[in-house]
Amino acid sequence: MKFIITEEQSEKLNHKIKSMVNKYGVEETLRLFDYNKDIIRRTYQDNPSEYLNQFNDLSMVEKDNVIYYVDEDDMPLFQFYSDNTNKYSYNNVHRIWMFFSEIIGLDYEEIQDILKNWLEEVYNIKGLTPLPLVMTLPII
Repeated sequence: MKFIITEEQSEKLNHKIKSMVNKYGVEETLRLFDYNKDIIRRTYQDNPSEYLNQFNDLSMVEKDNVIYYVDEDDMPLFQFYSDNTNKYSYNNVHRIWMFFSEIIGLDYEEIQDILKNWLEEVYNIKGLTPLPLVMTLPII
């Protein structure tokens, strides 16, 4: 049996899926859709960087020569050294990097380009090369 979905219905469905991803996270949304990555991939296919909009209001915390950008639970989403000892930003592998690699299917350089543009446009952070990093502890 085939279903025909109008463009308006498709837009509404995409909006609902994006809301679920923002509210519950990628892993929980995947679980709710029986781990069907295609549903989320199709939702973001026209603009994968739109996923990052949910992280546009992070708070900055500086601790021990490292600048962290954290969410409302003080969980770091990305970090870099404040003294410019290197030119890298370290991005949360579970909440940011894996979305682009595992769900969307982008390669390493494509992910770096998206994150570099996002850091510049949203946080005015320039000249850093994004890298994945496992971040699990809140910044206190």
